[in-house]
Amino acid sequence: MTDADLLTALRDCYDPVQRRNIVDLNLIRTATLTPDPASLPAFPRFIASIILTAPTADEAANTQLTAQIENRLLGIESISCTNITLLPPLFAIL
Repeated sequence: MTDADLLTALRDCYDPVQRRNIVDLNLIRTATLTPDPASLPAFPRFIASIILTAPTADEAANTQLTAQIENRLLGIESISCTNITLLPPLFAIL
């Protein structure tokens, strides 16, 4: 698994408000994989670290998006853990 594969997997995650994938919306700031030190050498696993801009100031929508990302990435056998950081939205829509 590579960082490019990680971005490809994130294309399946959609902003619940705009209904477009978070990669095409340019919400992803960084998406990296680091080796999981608890994994076995014969079966290496990774920790996925994602930093993205929150698409909205709506806490419920952001929580839904975070859960969607976690569910998508933890469905990949080589990913053992996710770290997701949401940055404040660029524009607050009231």
